[in-house]
Amino acid sequence: MIQTCGSALLAFLFVCAPAWAHGGTYRGPSGSPTVPASPSGPSGPGTGAPGAGTGPGPSTGGAADAAGDLTAWQQWWALNRDEYLELKRALAEGDLVSRSDSFFLGPDGVVSTSPGPPAADVVRMRIVPTLIDLLAKEKSPDIATAALLALAKIGEGEGTLVSSALRSKLSSSNQEIAETAALALGVMSANSDASLLVELLHDSVAGRKLVAREEVPVRTRAFAAYALGLIGHDSKNADVRRFCVHHLALALDAEAQAPARDVPVACAMALGIVPLDPILVADSDAPTTASRAGQVAHLAKHLSDSKTSEMVRAYAPVSMARLAAREPALRAQALAGFVPELGPSSGAGSPLRQSVVNALGLLADADEDAVDVAARAALKKTTVEGDRLARRLALIALARAAARPGEHAGFDKTLDETRAFLLGELARGTTPERPWAALALGILERGVVARGGIASPAVKAALTSALQEHSSPVEAGAYATALGLMGGDVGPVLLGLLEDARDDQVRSYAAVALGIARVRAGIEPLRKLVRTARYRPGLLREASIGLGLLGDKTVSLELIELLKDAQGLSAQGSIATALGYVGDARAVDPLLAVALDTLRTNGSRAFAVVALGLICDRRPLPWNTVYAADANYWIPPTTLFDPVASAGVLDIL
Repeated sequence: MIQTCGSALLAFLFVCAPAWAHGGTYRGPSGSPTVPASPSGPSGPGTGAPGAGTGPGPSTGGAADAAGDLTAWQQWWALNRDEYLELKRALAEGDLVSRSDSFFLGPDGVVSTSPGPPAADVVRMRIVPTLIDLLAKEKSPDIATAALLALAKIGEGEGTLVSSALRSKLSSSNQEIAETAALALGVMSANSDASLLVELLHDSVAGRKLVAREEVPVRTRAFAAYALGLIGHDSKNADVRRFCVHHLALALDAEAQAPARDVPVACAMALGIVPLDPILVADSDAPTTASRAGQVAHLAKHLSDSKTSEMVRAYAPVSMARLAAREPALRAQALAGFVPELGPSSGAGSPLRQSVVNALGLLADADEDAVDVAARAALKKTTVEGDRLARRLALIALARAAARPGEHAGFDKTLDETRAFLLGELARGTTPERPWAALALGILERGVVARGGIASPAVKAALTSALQEHSSPVEAGAYATALGLMGGDVGPVLLGLLEDARDDQVRSYAAVALGIARVRAGIEPLRKLVRTARYRPGLLREASIGLGLLGDKTVSLELIELLKDAQGLSAQGSIATALGYVGDARAVDPLLAVALDTLRTNGSRAFAVVALGLICDRRPLPWNTVYAADANYWIPPTTLFDPVASAGVLDIL
């Protein structure tokens, strides 16, 4: 039996999150299988692309089929796309594309008066009590774990009522429920829960009492570390942040050489999302909690220690880069230390080199500083001489670096050189490489536009030509995504793709790309697609997300009607989770009705609970985006990312 937070349920939910993807099997545009086999059974080797039947891989293959390939571009995009989608911001702004009332015309031509998120009293008096009651009474792990995380997302403002409900499940005899309870405390991010999570992390006597076991399970300890990082990340209290860093560093020191990697990897990642004050401390004996420099030094110590396991060492560079990126002195030091790791004499293994590539992409810029010139040169060399994944990650990292002007001269020259290099890779690369070059170009141009520049007509022409000449749906998806990222006058090309494509995988990417590019003309075609895709769950979900990105809240009405008539777990799950992403207060009653209907399957009821949590979520981005972005998804412990059992932090919605 596969044990996960809802096992097959969460394998499905993973796709629904804009940010995440599985390794091991192709999971569709946002990363997970289209349907679970059953609410509690194993998800199997992958259920294919949106709208596909059962069986591994997408409905149409091609040379760049991502099935089983961790180096496929979809894996990186699914883990990193949330920062580019910003779905909640688009929904909140609503009329981002057009200020006229006609933008909100519903399918019947009536101006929509969407009520927005549920009112605070509705959340407090109806949703929270219902979820707490479900958590107390339901035996199904699917429903219990969904309720735990939904309550955690609502969390703030509900005080001890919600916290007590989450804490009560730490002692559950079901490991799936107990570990999710620990994680949920971090998702809720109440400062008062930090000390409790520390007891779990350190496997103390108090921690063992909390879980009612002779020892705190390793998985629960790892989830406690991730949760502690979330509290530190969200806390505005400097003392709380230092408290979290202190205990994460202690646990990392104690576990770095241990056979089980879950806890030290969790600690290394969590340290990277809890930035302390940026005070540079010259004293080498200063504690880790003295400053952000102390955090970076602590991680660097483990990175350079050959006794620390390679997996743990591989998670240090990205955490160091996250902490150092906005501090000039730390940034320069980190760049200078990382570049030699990509050299021929470094002795670093592939996992560490791949992580260093990601770190350079977070740190390097386009100016003529020596450290930046060296970093870009190392990345460009890696695109030729690195292992397969390092080569592809280096394309993305190089694009990111070239889009940052830096503080000194050289930006225009670096930008031109990088464009030319990536265009060359797009033209001459192999079939598996071209999608990565396209994605890198889209990211580069988006960065340029975000800083007030103009996207390159040459890049648009090259991507359009590649899209017209593509040889597989996987390629078409990458080219459509890249065009969406660069924006501008890409509407006709993407609308044509949406209309002409017969592959649901391609249409799914086109739908989201239209939303990313804010192509207003895509509203009606996407509304039509939602109405006709009720039996193609993945396509329905992505079309709904595309509409949400365009600020069109009328899709909620369509989804509510579809949910009332939906038969089968696949349809119910896709509609409910789509409602979670783009729904508003109007979805509350239908979702509560499904959640409380004991005649329905546990899976469909759990989906409704998940959707309620998504609608009420106070965060602008999914809670695990801070861990998913630039994560080392190719070498994870199962508590971080589990492509078989769907039981890691990055798998949970």
